[in-house]
Amino acid sequence: MAASSSRARVAAALPLAALLATCGGGPAKPSPVGLSIEPRDTHGVLRWIAANKGTPVLVNFWATWCGPCVAEMPDLLAGTREFRGRGGIVVGIAMEQMGADIGVDEAVARVRERARRLGIDFPVLVCTDDDMTVVRRIVGVELGGLPQTLTYGRDGLLVAQHEGMASSEEFSAMARAAER
Repeated sequence: MAASSSRARVAAALPLAALLATCGGGPAKPSPVGLSIEPRDTHGVLRWIAANKGTPVLVNFWATWCGPCVAEMPDLLAGTREFRGRGGIVVGIAMEQMGADIGVDEAVARVRERARRLGIDFPVLVCTDDDMTVVRRIVGVELGGLPQTLTYGRDGLLVAQHEGMASSEEFSAMARAAER
């Protein structure tokens, strides 16, 4: 697992911190329990994370068409079970439209079906921004290929970033880092 340096963590937290400063009085905190699937643009994804400030959050970027993403899902579920049991939040960000010529409704339907088959029991936001350059700029971190996992502490700051498949042990370690 590659942890970010202090300077990189601060830089990566700037877009999130700006959203946190403007989020007060926004929509109610989303329910972290159970599967829910909804489309959000990248700003909406960040607002979702910001609404959960005070809670450690593990964000997994994936797609139904990404073999390694699908293959690691059982490890993500197993490696974060205790974390979620202690109140930590796992959210999937499905990059379903990236490079695909499909509409939002079809993307949501694909994610819903795959999530059901994989036994996903956490919220999944279907990112409607299909340009990874836009997502990188808005999120404020260098996102490479999929799968990609970002871990935010209670303070809303990025504490870990992992590119590529992760094992259940690696997911568990990322979750513990978020809880510190």
